[in-house]
Amino acid sequence: SDLWSQFETALGKQDYEGFISLFSEDATYLEPAGRHEGRKGILAWLDEWGHSFSDIQFEASLVIDDGDVIVAEWTYRCVHTGPLTMPDGSVIPPSGRTIDSPGVTILHVKDGQIIAARDYIDLLDGMVQLGLMPGA
Repeated sequence: SDLWSQFETALGKQDYEGFISLFSEDATYLEPAGRHEGRKGILAWLDEWGHSFSDIQFEASLVIDDGDVIVAEWTYRCVHTGPLTMPDGSVIPPSGRTIDSPGVTILHVKDGQIIAARDYIDLLDGMVQLGLMPGA
């Protein structure tokens, strides 16, 4: 899907202005750590954690486009190269570790814009990969 390609490309390039231009002004983005309201809220969230990582490879292995709903299964690989602020306000210094996580995103689309997005990701696995929690 064209919209998914733009979503994937902008996120991979860390082009957050381009990324949020795909959303309606009052869109919502729900992910395991919180809910983000409107373009401003989504951009603030991306600005908060997005710059903590580099060498991003974000690619879908499966995209199902049903017009007003797009479902994508993807893998997100990146390197933790900047300070990462956690939801409780604590800051994790750059670890240089690589994260390789699978996930699923569901996009609801209206008039060519994303009106709602939801990510399903295993945050616990990401914490283990960052060395913040012991592995199983």
